[in-house]
Amino acid sequence: MSWLTDLLDVYGRVLRRAVDLTLKHWWLGLIAIAYLGAFGALLIVAMPFGLVGGFLLGFGMAALISSWLVLVDQVVRNGRVTLAEIPGSFVVYLFDVITFLFVRSLLSWAANIAFGDDSYAGIVADLALFVFLNAAPEQIYLARNSGLAVFVESYRFIGTYWIEWLPINVLLAVLFRAVIDVPVIGVALVLAAIVLTFGFIARGLLFLQLTTSSRRAREFARRTAG
Repeated sequence: MSWLTDLLDVYGRVLRRAVDLTLKHWWLGLIAIAYLGAFGALLIVAMPFGLVGGFLLGFGMAALISSWLVLVDQVVRNGRVTLAEIPGSFVVYLFDVITFLFVRSLLSWAANIAFGDDSYAGIVADLALFVFLNAAPEQIYLARNSGLAVFVESYRFIGTYWIEWLPINVLLAVLFRAVIDVPVIGVALVLAAIVLTFGFIARGLLFLQLTTSSRRAREFARRTAG
């Protein structure tokens, strides 16, 4: 069961580090709330303009996602981020995110067309896209992939590391769902922002752990450390 020992060891180090970084950068939760509010405002403004409004909404959402990925990137790689990073962050991954969202929507549309009224097959197709593209954010901001490479490399990553990657992400998703169901809206929003920040930091740390070291190398390091 060495793989289980390795998994628990990696999870322990990643989660402890994620907690420390989340507490240190608690204000990222406020940024998440602000970005959510900005998207809501943009949605209200864009709705009356039909197709043009849809493009505006997509562009704005991509800019907000780009900024968020830049901030998380600094925390995951360097252990710190400042407010000074924000102004230029909206364009860093803008076109990478736009490309991903566009191709992702095309794949979803194609699946819906292919399966038609077969709702079960449609659900399976959506689930498959969700699973195999789950590491797409990290492929953009940590692996620095772009275009179709994001899809290919996310698929390869999940195929290689699914046993390490999926369990913790399922737990994070369950936790996120639990806090947004809190009946007090303000409390739910704050808790969701904290979980979102913690979740992205933990995912980034885990991605780096898995892609920069092998299970054998980690086991050797543990034995060397005693």
